[in-house]
Amino acid sequence: MKGIYAILDEKNFNFNNLPNIVSNMIENNIKYFQIRVKKDFTKFHINVVERVQSICSDYKCYLILNDNVEISKKLDLDGVHLGKDDINLIQARRILGDNKIIGISCYNNLELALLAEKNHASYVSFGSLYETKTKNTFTRLDELDFKNAVNKIKIPTCLIGGINISNIHHVKSLKSDLIAISEGLSSEDKILEIVKAYAEN
Repeated sequence: MKGIYAILDEKNFNFNNLPNIVSNMIENNIKYFQIRVKKDFTKFHINVVERVQSICSDYKCYLILNDNVEISKKLDLDGVHLGKDDINLIQARRILGDNKIIGISCYNNLELALLAEKNHASYVSFGSLYETKTKNTFTRLDELDFKNAVNKIKIPTCLIGGINISNIHHVKSLKSDLIAISEGLSSEDKILEIVKAYAEN
């Protein structure tokens, strides 16, 4: 797992147009996607997820659902991302099986990250690296703590939180496998800028 990880949050993206947005991102070499729905899932949400899933499947990209293991299982998505208030990793792995992606938020705690690795997480997420408008509450990440974690964790790492065109070069220098971006990808111009900057040495 390596590259830009698009976090498709209803705060930053028009879900009525999400299939077209994802298609545009795929054309620009983004292949990891997470759909984040904080409200209850409706038939509308299910329909959007299925349409995006079809596109991702056609282009061998990965579609992950935030929080909801049951819907991810039902729709046979590529996996889930879990936080501290969600079902635990061991239970999720039992439900989804060994081949699905399960990402874990570790809240910048190395011990939590190592425990997630031990329990067969697919990747661990650190952040918020910068201030973010996507979440109402967040914990700021100390870059030195992340650098220390990278040296001790064998599974892929993910950085998240306020990442955009103004800081993408610095974020890339921190050597995270995945760089999760939401608002920073919320327009066609931003997608083009981010992808171009990420590709630069």
